[in-house]
Amino acid sequence: MEDFADDFYSVSCPGCEAEVTIAVSDYGCYAAIRDWDQGDIERRSLRPATDEELRGSGRWMHTTACRDGQQRLAEGIRYVFGRAECPACTSVFSLAEAHTTANLPPALETF
Repeated sequence: MEDFADDFYSVSCPGCEAEVTIAVSDYGCYAAIRDWDQGDIERRSLRPATDEELRGSGRWMHTTACRDGQQRLAEGIRYVFGRAECPACTSVFSLAEAHTTANLPPALETF
């Protein structure tokens, strides 16, 4: 999870399949469409998870970071387990679910 000083993720929007860049960093917490010449454009602020919304590993990670006095990390975890709005189609989706889907190993073919 690094320290959220300069983390960027690439996910596919579940609504329109656009490639969305997610930033959780000192430069902002946002979803954007990345343009080769212009950088991150059409930014949309991420929606951090509330205490009530954090479940499973997200809750455990947040609780552990808070316990250990790692407030910056704890705040970043809220964003990673929060929601993003696609700049292309305005669909709102779970960032953690989109990131998990983007990083699943390829399915094995059975014959």
